[in-house]
Amino acid sequence: MADIHHSFLGLLVTVLYLLTGVSGETLSMFSRVGDDVSLPCNNVVYPNCSSTVWNYNRAGSTVTIEVVALGKIKDDKTERLSLGSDCSLHVSNVRAEDAGRYTCQQFLTETGSQHGGDAPVDLSVLTISSTTPVTDLTPDADMTLRCSLFSFMGHGTQCISGVSLSWVLNETGTEPQKYSGSQDPQHSSCDITLTVTLQKKDNNRKWTCTLTEKGNVKISIDFTSTFSDIEENTTDSDDVISTVPGTSNAVKLPISHIMLFVALTIMAAIVTIHTSRRSRPPKALPPQAGESHRHWSS
Repeated sequence: MADIHHSFLGLLVTVLYLLTGVSGETLSMFSRVGDDVSLPCNNVVYPNCSSTVWNYNRAGSTVTIEVVALGKIKDDKTERLSLGSDCSLHVSNVRAEDAGRYTCQQFLTETGSQHGGDAPVDLSVLTISSTTPVTDLTPDADMTLRCSLFSFMGHGTQCISGVSLSWVLNETGTEPQKYSGSQDPQHSSCDITLTVTLQKKDNNRKWTCTLTEKGNVKISIDFTSTFSDIEENTTDSDDVISTVPGTSNAVKLPISHIMLFVALTIMAAIVTIHTSRRSRPPKALPPQAGESHRHWSS
């Protein structure tokens, strides 16, 4: 009777596994730095995830790291990892070092062998950064941006077939001034740069790098150029050149500030004149003629 029970359980597990439709093919997923992502597990046996194991392999490394053991997150991995109700692996606040291959496996018992095949998921992370220090971002300065894809194949290596990185056309609809990186979608680089000479209108502007797979935009990432000298935010029509006495440096001041300074100076002068007049002693009145005549007649 016990043998029949175990045979029936084994048959049921096998049927459930076949119904998952696992093909063994690697699923590719893309994420931006700072995003949250869910990696699906396509070979789940027990819906409560008690048979699910997730392993992680970083690019260029042969070391396999177990992050989920029979439905439980490892103690040292709980900060940004969690398990979904469908046994998918959730990664929050994605970092570049999270890129790699995640493999979902099934084990019916803690000490037993693996049941069925692997369900691998390759996570690639798109990053963007400025090689020019942000303190040097000012009008007429050159800015160099770098857009890179971290993947199981490595960082900045040749993209897999059908995947390419490119910079979005600028506001005038023309190509960026200086560009490096192949545009061939079959043999493109996953590490491209863009160099532009900043203009005054580029303050707080977004620069976009796009990842395309087989002609379809999968994900994009932005970088905002914010000038360190915020005094340059006034418009040309409101600016005048004023020279500070005793120096040779021209200081750009808005007309509204100068008008306010002049108005305050005039008001201060008026108040000073009015106050000085009130503080003077009154003048003595001259004696009247009648009073002088009465004095001599007595």
